[in-house]
Amino acid sequence: MSSDRRKKEVSDKPEVDSDLDWLDAISDVDKIDEAVSGSGVVDSEPSTGLAERFRQRQPTEEPLTQDPSLAIDGHSLERIRRGKMPIASQIDLHGCTQEEASRVVDEFLDESWRLGRRLVLVITGKGTARDGGGVLRSAVPGWITEGRFRRCLAGVAKADKRHGGDGALYVMLRRQ
Repeated sequence: MSSDRRKKEVSDKPEVDSDLDWLDAISDVDKIDEAVSGSGVVDSEPSTGLAERFRQRQPTEEPLTQDPSLAIDGHSLERIRRGKMPIASQIDLHGCTQEEASRVVDEFLDESWRLGRRLVLVITGKGTARDGGGVLRSAVPGWITEGRFRRCLAGVAKADKRHGGDGALYVMLRRQ
């Protein structure tokens, strides 16, 4: 028998069995409007699990530092956003433990100060709902503003969206 003839025999089989199987498989499924409990609205936001944790996570708009003198002024932030004040260097802390991140940030800021860099970017990451929105994201600003580099700082601010937004910090160092 030729292979063309075999193909034709296979394709000529009626698909009635598969249609009946499908209908049998979905016979006990309720229509969505029948499944809704009288309200006519399907709950699009489950109240358990990850969705609940994300819902409970409130965006924090609190200042990065308790000292307002350490905030980067609006004019400088606008220059940074427009690209008029370039970021001289950046460091990414993704995957670091707190201990590693603390050491890396110290080394990075020390090197940046010694090399006379004016603006650097510290990428902390945004964290997850499980860890309360980011352990490093909340700890790093304190390390920078309350640590040994305070005397070197001109300011610290949350980065613009294109530089990492809530998951990154601009650190402006004083002129030497």
